[in-house]
Amino acid sequence: MRELQAILSSRDATSEQREAARAELSNLLKSPAGQARASRDEKPTRPARAAIQPLPSMVKPAEGPIPTAPPVARVEVVPPAKAHVIPQTGAVALDPGHFAIDPRTGAVLHEVPGGYIDPRTGQIVPR
Repeated sequence: MRELQAILSSRDATSEQREAARAELSNLLKSPAGQARASRDEKPTRPARAAIQPLPSMVKPAEGPIPTAPPVARVEVVPPAKAHVIPQTGAVALDPGHFAIDPRTGAVLHEVPGGYIDPRTGQIVPR
């Protein structure tokens, strides 16, 4: 190492000798792991790699039959019931759709525009 420093500081050394001494000195000063690396002027050779590291598939494919969706709701159009006429009087009988039975109490509820009303309590049950 002292010999290399002496070559670098001597006036008699040529530029090629100084350059060789510099390279040898820098190689000595590097760690054992760094000695295999290229010098400052040379670019280190690295293996090519992808810009993005590929990831394994995250989604597991379905096994067996594919489950079906639940059935879709459907709307049935029901025509209104025909009015029943009482033959003896000619009066129209009340449509049975104008009242309901409360399942909790068994009371008869009368139809109003917003729902049904209990005539005994006056409580309105919305539709």
